[in-house]
Amino acid sequence: MNREAHSPIFKKRSWQIKKKLNLPQMKKGIKFFLGTHNFSAMRASSCTAKSPIRTITKAKIKKKKNSIIFIFESKSFLQKQVRSMVGCLKYVGEEKWKPEKIKFVISSKKRNLCAPPAPPDGLYLEKVFY
Repeated sequence: MNREAHSPIFKKRSWQIKKKLNLPQMKKGIKFFLGTHNFSAMRASSCTAKSPIRTITKAKIKKKKNSIIFIFESKSFLQKQVRSMVGCLKYVGEEKWKPEKIKFVISSKKRNLCAPPAPPDGLYLEKVFY
């Protein structure tokens, strides 16, 4: 939720961000996640996946009233990968980062350069494709 007032309906079902986010910049930034990359910078230290290589086949942002919806598709994700990607996009939306910084963080493979991950509130598995 990207609005000043808290919503009792969406409490614990979304991430409340009061500062207005720059959506066009976030749309530029999300494109850097597309394709096959080493996502070491965006995985939890407790992640037990054998390889940090993942392929993101879809990365989109939609705005619906005060909601910003992120859509990511992949065969699989690392532990905290999606939350970390959304955290990076929040930094871009707050203009703390330029969109290109996402590319730099991915290529660095260093977790300490990544933005803090988004909270799990509002993170949903929508569909599984076989």
